[in-house]
Amino acid sequence: GDVVTPTRERYRGTLIGNMGYSRDEASQAIADGRLDAVAFGTAFLANPDLPARFRLGAELNAPDSSTFYTQGAEGYTDYPTLGTS
Repeated sequence: GDVVTPTRERYRGTLIGNMGYSRDEASQAIADGRLDAVAFGTAFLANPDLPARFRLGAELNAPDSSTFYTQGAEGYTDYPTLGTS
């Protein structure tokens, strides 16, 4: 359910959301004043150039969850950036 609305009603400090927001959903939540910022976890992991992709409306790399929480660089530093994809 919606946890942002009741939280915002009770809390006036900086509120940062991180619940699988798309670029457009995040922008709308900030514009509406429901959130002050949105964090992008796995989207940022799979897209090291996420701000540029958002700015350009570029397609996002899909995160590979089979490489999460493993040793080594695979899944952390090997996603293609816009210039290499």
